[in-house]
Amino acid sequence: MLQFLADKFGAGALLVSQLLLTAVVGTDPYFEDVSLDVRGDRLFCSGKLMESFTPDLDRLLQSGDTIIIHFEVDLVNADNDSVVAIADWEHHLRYSLLEDDYVVYRSEHDRTQKLYDFEQAKSEWVEVDDALFCRMRVMEDDQSYVLRISAFMEELTMPGITQKLNMMAFWNRIRPIHISEPFEKRQLVL
Repeated sequence: MLQFLADKFGAGALLVSQLLLTAVVGTDPYFEDVSLDVRGDRLFCSGKLMESFTPDLDRLLQSGDTIIIHFEVDLVNADNDSVVAIADWEHHLRYSLLEDDYVVYRSEHDRTQKLYDFEQAKSEWVEVDDALFCRMRVMEDDQSYVLRISAFMEELTMPGITQKLNMMAFWNRIRPIHISEPFEKRQLVL
């Protein structure tokens, strides 16, 4: 068992040293299936980040450190570019070396899941599903709106390493952003 833990910690330290000393080959994630659903007077948001993983990020996700994605969602008045509603959520993913499982926390539901499949944990980590966003009363009847959703990963601080790891290097240092087509309040309730 101690050899297993030593291998895991050693692999994590090796990966981080490689990431700090070399250029990271990143990917260009994007949002898919972004939607707003109405229930009563409330708007719920859903969406999923696609193409957001690289082999190096996969290894880091299995190192035992907590990796955090922030999702930011804005409802913007398209006529005057003012933000009328905003929400932000965090998703945490941590691999437990001792339990050999993945823990995914999603703040929009204040829910923690324990999963045993890495692919399923990754899928849960990058998806916003049916999250309460705002109330319909923030929208006016005769105005156009757009929904804007973006994501970024927090820098990672690791014990024994003085330099923080810029997690956005895995996404070519570019924050993925999705902006919907303009819509009106009445279109949401039809």
